[in-house]
Amino acid sequence: MGKKKVFFLDPDERKWTMEDLGLSWETIGQSVHEKEIEGIFLAYQGRIHKGSELSNLCMVCLESLAYNDEHDSVFCPTCDEWREPSCADPDCEYCLARPNRPSQCN
Repeated sequence: MGKKKVFFLDPDERKWTMEDLGLSWETIGQSVHEKEIEGIFLAYQGRIHKGSELSNLCMVCLESLAYNDEHDSVFCPTCDEWREPSCADPDCEYCLARPNRPSQCN
């Protein structure tokens, strides 16, 4: 038995083609014979994300996350929500003045 491959595909109607991704059936056939591709991938809105990239995507909307230096926290610009909770330290300079929504930052 060969190595397992796991693909997660978004359920929306596709509006992109293999050529949009820079792929063709010929190159896929060649790469299968030359080198084994393994891992976990997510195909979403015409892009293929490696499993290692999934931590950089919002778990709600699957868009890219951003980082706020002022409050030392990761957030989703699309959802307008923080993706890291405030810390438990009541004197933390980063979390103390953090607004409810990232869009409310200066």
